[in-house]
Amino acid sequence: MVYPKAFFGAKRDIIVLLILSGIILFWNLGSGSLTSWDEGVYAQVAKEMYLSGNWIDLTWRGEPWSDKPPFYMWLTVLFYKLSGVNEFSARAPSAIFGTGTVLLVYALASSLYCRKIAFASSLLLLSTWHFIWSAKMGMLDATFSFFIALSLLFLKFGENKKLYLFLFWLSFTLAFLTKGVGALLIPTIVLAYLFSVKKMALLRQPSFIAGAICSFILLAFWHYFAFLHYRGDFISGYFTKHLFIRTTQTVEGHVGGVFSYFKVLPNKGRPWGAFFLLAVPIIFWRVVFKKEKEHILPLTWAICVFLVATLVKTKLHWYIIAIYPAASLLVAWLLSRVFKKRTIIAVALLALSSLIYLSLEKKIFDLDYSHDSKYIAGKIRAALPNKEKIYSYNIIDPAFHFYCSDLEINISDKGLPEVLQKKDSYILFEKKVFSTFDKSKFTVIAENHSFVAAKTR
Repeated sequence: MVYPKAFFGAKRDIIVLLILSGIILFWNLGSGSLTSWDEGVYAQVAKEMYLSGNWIDLTWRGEPWSDKPPFYMWLTVLFYKLSGVNEFSARAPSAIFGTGTVLLVYALASSLYCRKIAFASSLLLLSTWHFIWSAKMGMLDATFSFFIALSLLFLKFGENKKLYLFLFWLSFTLAFLTKGVGALLIPTIVLAYLFSVKKMALLRQPSFIAGAICSFILLAFWHYFAFLHYRGDFISGYFTKHLFIRTTQTVEGHVGGVFSYFKVLPNKGRPWGAFFLLAVPIIFWRVVFKKEKEHILPLTWAICVFLVATLVKTKLHWYIIAIYPAASLLVAWLLSRVFKKRTIIAVALLALSSLIYLSLEKKIFDLDYSHDSKYIAGKIRAALPNKEKIYSYNIIDPAFHFYCSDLEINISDKGLPEVLQKKDSYILFEKKVFSTFDKSKFTVIAENHSFVAAKTR
């Protein structure tokens, strides 16, 4: 067993990985525009928290929002205070925890294998398209993956030094406050691993039990206050929607079958996803027949993530993000068997080739996801008279709401006729919707491929 002082003694490796992570994960982080889905939602929820000063009651467009726990939004608010309300602040927590995951992979590989495989594992992770995408996106998955890796590292150290078993539960608690019930993936991995290595007795260690009790108290405390605020909405949004509906039904058309993630891994996980699928049966065979127990933790980790994501009926490609740290460990070991003493040089060259390809073909540094939304928000802001508002008619666009929430008033079909009767009312339409109205009654002040902002005559 290698303890923290041993693997952090490899200072040169850590410094190199920090520099590489800084370049890859932070380059252009504040450029472009937010996505008009989860990233825009979380950024706006954090923005409303920042403006209201209320760190407990989460809101989305002024309405109570209980879809996710608050930890990532808390971090985002801290960056809003430091760097302003912008894309960099919304994405910075993901990039920081992505960097942390790279270092944790190094730590785990040092503990399980050797320094050579540790460095190679981190390089593989840093050159995986899907991982880079998640670490440059203001969503929950990079942060959640960090806490999975940290929990498993504490568990591994806890096999010999029981204090780490208490810290395991601290990490789990933060994972739960990030992803909610999705954090139950962590004890699933742990139980499968401990059963496989015949170390279930760790579950009876006083430090493990004490940590579990503390975790339960902390999580119960937050859930209790959240329930007091949201009441029925908390049950329907937080538990029913995300625990039961997403796992048992297809939500918002995100359908897929049992082979969905077999397709995602070689595609989104390029270039190493295909190597991972090759490595799993080889390493499984070596665990069973060669009794190579060092592979059991990353193998169990990867299989559990894959199976849980596959069993969930709603299929989204980022549900599999947490597999990549484990995949990097397994692929690095496999490549070390091929390249032997030249492993680091070979993997470094392959990783560099991957990054060149991903930057040229997959535009990993181009983060402009909602150009139209940000553009029209800027035009509206420039065109509106002082203190004037714009009515957004049936607009559900998280990125636009982030960029223009202080200027917009939401209206639906019920409120539109009254607004149309008023002269000089500013209204934002989807372009295809605007085409159904009599254009002679409006003066267009801004438009693009998606939206039309107009003033009534």
